[in-house]
Amino acid sequence: MNRNQHNTNFPPSTNPHLFSMLAVTVGFACVGDYNANEQNSIGNWLILVGQYILTHAAQQQLIEARLENNNLNINSKKSKNGYGGPFTDNENNKSNQTQRDEVDFLLNAVEKIQKELENLQKK
Repeated sequence: MNRNQHNTNFPPSTNPHLFSMLAVTVGFACVGDYNANEQNSIGNWLILVGQYILTHAAQQQLIEARLENNNLNINSKKSKNGYGGPFTDNENNKSNQTQRDEVDFLLNAVEKIQKELENLQKK
């Protein structure tokens, strides 16, 4: 299989409650007649499998975020000084919080659209 292709059938698109209940059912079935030490061993092994999957996915997300240049650290000095943070326009480092003209323009446009819709409804 090509690296860019992936199986979209697993995990299934199942209702979250049902998906969780399936995990409970499998966990209940895994307990079986095992003693506490055996249950502990099996449970820890399953947790390790999950932890490996989570660690792999986290590293992949980090690499993809760096490639897409959207890996923000809101705690960095640069971000706290208004450069490169989530509330900053990267082109001119102007805070989105001070872009009142743009906000006012959009609010006026919405108001005009609402008035036009009201006029259309009256007709």
